[in-house]
Amino acid sequence: MTSITRTLIVLATFVMASPPAHAGDRGAVRPDPPIEPTNLFTLPTARVVRSMDLDLAATGVVLSESGSQPLVGAVLGLGDIAQLEMGTIGIISGIDNAGELTDVHSAGLKVFVPLTRYARGIAVSFRRSGTYKERTADGQYKAKVGEFYTIATLANYPDEQQATDSNAGWNGLKVKGHVGAKYVDAQLDGTQSTGASFWRPVVGIELWRNDARARIIGEVNWIPGFEHTGAHIEVVRVVTGGVRYFFSKHATFDFGVRHQSNYDGLAESAIQARLNLSLPMHSLRDRLIGL
Repeated sequence: MTSITRTLIVLATFVMASPPAHAGDRGAVRPDPPIEPTNLFTLPTARVVRSMDLDLAATGVVLSESGSQPLVGAVLGLGDIAQLEMGTIGIISGIDNAGELTDVHSAGLKVFVPLTRYARGIAVSFRRSGTYKERTADGQYKAKVGEFYTIATLANYPDEQQATDSNAGWNGLKVKGHVGAKYVDAQLDGTQSTGASFWRPVVGIELWRNDARARIIGEVNWIPGFEHTGAHIEVVRVVTGGVRYFFSKHATFDFGVRHQSNYDGLAESAIQARLNLSLPMHSLRDRLIGL
C-alpha cells in the first residue's frame, strides 16, 4: 500500500467520524446536499469542483483477469467555471498479451457553463495521456490517447438544494441524467504506425429516492484497444453500473460491475471501486485572506 493510499484512508476515516451538519436539528432543517464528485465511474458530468477546492480520488478494478492497480487522481477547481485534472486514461493493451486493461497517466481541463433549473449545465472536457510503452519480441511499441467530451446534465428537480428534499422530483424519486458525445484520437507507433479517431455517444444516470445518501449510478463509455497484430486499434464499449454511497458530505464510495465489449461473457466482468474525498480548501484560503 502506497503512502498516498494510506493518506486517503486516514482522510476518509476523519471525514466519516465528523458529525454531520445539523445533526441536532434534523426535524427542523433540511440536511445540506452532499458535495457530488464531478465524475461517475469514469464519465465526466456537467459540473466542476468549487473554486480552489481539491478532490482526491482512489480508483481500481478488482476481481478481473486484467484488473488495474489502485491509482490516485486529483482535481483542482478554478473559479467555479473550470477544473484542472491529474489522473489516468484507461486503454486496452493487446500489444503483448490479450486484452489487458491498462491505465496511463494523464492530465486534462474541464470547462463548465451553468444553466438554470432542470438543465444543470454543459461542460467540455479534454484529457491527454502520457506515452504508454511496451516492448515485445518485435520491438518497442508506443501508444497515446486524447479524449474530448461534451456533456449536458439534466435533472427532474429544479434546484440543487432539493437533492435532499423528500418531496422533490417525481414523488420523491430523483433522476439526474448525463448525455453527450466523446471523441477519441488514438495513435500507435511500432514496426508500423497507425492511428484511429472516432465519435461515440455517452450516457450516465443517477437515481435515488427521498433524501437517501445512496444512489444507483450507471454509465456507458468507450475506450481504445491497441493490437500490435496489423497495428490495429479497436473501439471497446464499457458499461458500468452500481451504487454510490455518501459516507458524509465530503466523502463518497462507488462500487459497481464493469463489463467491456471485448469480454467473452458475464463471467469476465470486473468489479470497479472508487473513493472520492472533497477537501474544502476554499475555507483555508478565506481564513488566510482574512488574516
